[in-house]
Amino acid sequence: MDKVILKGLKFELAVGFDAWRRPGKPQPVSITVEIHPRSNFEAAAAQDDVKLSLDYGKLYKRISGSLENFGECPTIHVLISQLAQLMPDYAFLDMDILFPKALLQVNGGVLYRLQIDNSTPGLVTPTLTLDVKGIACRCIIGVNPHERLYKQSLSIDISIPVITTALGPEPTEKQYTDELHKMVEEVIDRVEGSSYQTVEALASAVAQIVTLNYGHTVAKVRVEKPSAIATIEAAAVEITRSKTFFENKDFWKVKMP
Repeated sequence: MDKVILKGLKFELAVGFDAWRRPGKPQPVSITVEIHPRSNFEAAAAQDDVKLSLDYGKLYKRISGSLENFGECPTIHVLISQLAQLMPDYAFLDMDILFPKALLQVNGGVLYRLQIDNSTPGLVTPTLTLDVKGIACRCIIGVNPHERLYKQSLSIDISIPVITTALGPEPTEKQYTDELHKMVEEVIDRVEGSSYQTVEALASAVAQIVTLNYGHTVAKVRVEKPSAIATIEAAAVEITRSKTFFENKDFWKVKMP
């Protein structure tokens, strides 16, 4: 399917709360947009005419012009709504909004991923997912004798559907931000006090926190061990678990060594 992509539009925007939980403070934002138009680019290619395509130059100017004069944005949802309204007619829309410095203990930032299926007339299906990327932790992890001696660094990603927050249908931005900070802090505290042999068990324990303690119906968890194998960047395990999966299971039964 044909699409037009604007990758990595950089702005400084005051959206919700910053990493210090202060409202109205500008922070870096990176936006990537992928638009699938209702018709393909065959005519534009055949006649070599940009007028028959989706002009990404005009789209860029529309987005940048709007956001440069946007002022303070009370919530991420307001920003997403504003951006969606700027898009030309499309069949599918993918939009990534990355806040690289939204959380103090996170190296990769907070990413909101919006997907809208507008391919069926009269039926719009949006999906919004939040990714916390690169939570920095240290713990005892591994089956080898030398891995039981020292803590090693881990990087944890958590992906959750935004609509399944435990705060109710319309939480305030402060509630939403506080819960996100608390979730990350609890994950770090629990992981750094743990002593697992397998990454699979640790990833399951993290998913248990996210779903049971913070009300999300499902969580995807990725745990990377950069020190696991010396000749590669990292070994990793990624799992997806529902809240119901943990009804009769407790992956925090493994405690300190």
